[in-house]
Parts: sequence; C-alpha cells; structure tokens
Amino acid sequence: MEEQSKILIIEDDPDLIEAIKIILENEGYEVVTAFDIEDGMRKVLQEVPDLIMLDVMFGNKQNADGFSFAQSLRQNKKYSYIPILMVTAINVEIPQFHFSPETDGAYLPVDGFIDKPAQPEELKQKVSELLSLKISKWADK
Repeated sequence: MEEQSKILIIEDDPDLIEAIKIILENEGYEVVTAFDIEDGMRKVLQEVPDLIMLDVMFGNKQNADGFSFAQSLRQNKKYSYIPILMVTAINVEIPQFHFSPETDGAYLPVDGFIDKPAQPEELKQKVSELLSLKISKWADK
C-alpha cells in the first residue's frame, strides 16, 4: 500500500482549516494542522510534512508572519526541501501588492500561490502538482 502524503496546514482560521482538511482527506492525504507560526514550526520538526500550506496574515493585528516562516524554513537546510503552497487573501485584501512567487521569490520563497477563497478543484490540482515535485524549487538556494 502506498504511503499517504502528509500535508501541514498553517492557518489561523479554524473554519478554513476544516474545509481544506475535508477536501484533502477526501483525496487520501494525511492532514496535520497548526493555528499559528510557532506551532507550525513545531509541527514541521515533529511531523516532517511532504507539503506545507501556509497563510500570510496571522492574528488580530494581521502580521505577515507567513513571509518570515517561509524565509526561515528555506534557511534551515534540513527542511528547506519541503514545498510550500501559500493560500492567502492578501492579493484580494490589498490588491496593489500582487504577490507572486514568480516575481517576489526572494521575499516570498514559496512554490505555489492560491488566492482565498481557494476553489476545491484548483486546490487539489495545485497540491497534486507540488507533491509530484518532491522537492521545493528553493531547496539549496
């Protein structure tokens, strides 16, 4: 039997986590969750996921902690290979930013990007695509 791919969702909205978790578990993935950046890093170390789904903005002050998480993961050679899919509303809420991994790679070292609300088919397709890579394009950079 093939081993399930493990996906870590780091997101502070419990309803969104539950919705994404249902979609991914129905696709046969094992899902681990974290509600903040600190717990997310602990889960990376404990669970060693195959893919990380990461929000940008966290907490009442809407700190852009997702950016710093992605950067610090890329600096950790032991875990820098893990692909990151950023799922965020930042481009919807602040459209002048137009964040993209293609144009903002140094600041945003992620492998994929989906605007919230993520549509189930787009989410499943992007997750499958990134898991098939097995390694982040930012590993060893």
